[in-house]
Amino acid sequence: MTSQLTDTAPPTRRRSRILALDVVRGFALCGILLVNLPPLFNLNSVDAHGDPLAFYRFYEDFVQNRFFPIFSFLFGIGFGLMWLSASERSPRPRLALLRRFAFLGVLGVVHQLLQPGEALLPYAIVGIVVLLPSTWIPARFLTPVTTVLGAVLLIAAIASGGGLAVIPGLFLLGFATGCSGFVKRTLDHPGRLALVGSLALAVTLIGFAVTDYETRQIDQWINAGLGMTMALTYVVVIVLLLRTPAEAVLRMIFSPLGRTALSNYVGATVIMIGVRFVVPDLSRFDSHGGYLVGLIICLGIIIVQVVGSSLWLRFFGQGPLEKLWRIVTWGRRSGAGTSHHRE
Repeated sequence: MTSQLTDTAPPTRRRSRILALDVVRGFALCGILLVNLPPLFNLNSVDAHGDPLAFYRFYEDFVQNRFFPIFSFLFGIGFGLMWLSASERSPRPRLALLRRFAFLGVLGVVHQLLQPGEALLPYAIVGIVVLLPSTWIPARFLTPVTTVLGAVLLIAAIASGGGLAVIPGLFLLGFATGCSGFVKRTLDHPGRLALVGSLALAVTLIGFAVTDYETRQIDQWINAGLGMTMALTYVVVIVLLLRTPAEAVLRMIFSPLGRTALSNYVGATVIMIGVRFVVPDLSRFDSHGGYLVGLIICLGIIIVQVVGSSLWLRFFGQGPLEKLWRIVTWGRRSGAGTSHHRE
């Protein structure tokens, strides 16, 4: 492995990070922390009468399957941005990216032991099976082919109920977005972005107006579809807020989390398991099945990770797992400067 990690030349140029991607990634990471709360603490979904708990209904309607699509789409964008300069970073870029996914897969296997159903292992598998082969598509056809194929796969995944099935479609759509320069064009035209967000919000509101909670749970394709429109709405709101005075606050809170997303994702699981070991039953602390105290725990973890990530980044360019991931991917001689295409 050592010979593979030291045969790469340093990149010929460095790209500045895209703040919006870091902020949105950090925002999505906070949402995923909330998603992981019920399964990690074995929280009930119904009360003593068999009715859905109010907090659980909130999770299902506003959190579950709302942040995972954002993270998946951003992963595809990151891969697309990375592919644009991959040949500059390594004489064998596909081998380097294969190492990247292999590392993610190994980390995912370990993480599965702590949190069954986590996303890293599926990400690695889909990356190897879907993203890497797509790099052989001729450059002139790359964006249209990955866009159409991604859209078809995403529609099929939504029709089947969503979940992990949305990963291939979102990866390909993100790849098309990242390698086509669409990210910068979108950020340069906030009016168009606002229009897209308004349409997504309108579809979301209509969807909630014509269905009830039970219907959305029975017909999972409705829930999956609303998850996509709500995820898009969340992203548009965050990106547009970055053009207001709120940008300073959003940058301070979410950017450090986004820049160290892998470390924080795994770290949050470790912290939550530690809390569960000390306090195995959250339901005895409140009358909402433990969800209220769980939210407080999540808020505490977010605060700790924001402060910890900010302090870490003052002395190091990347999070600890991100640093190791980069070395495995590109080798020790690869540049250590910040780059908007690193995940």
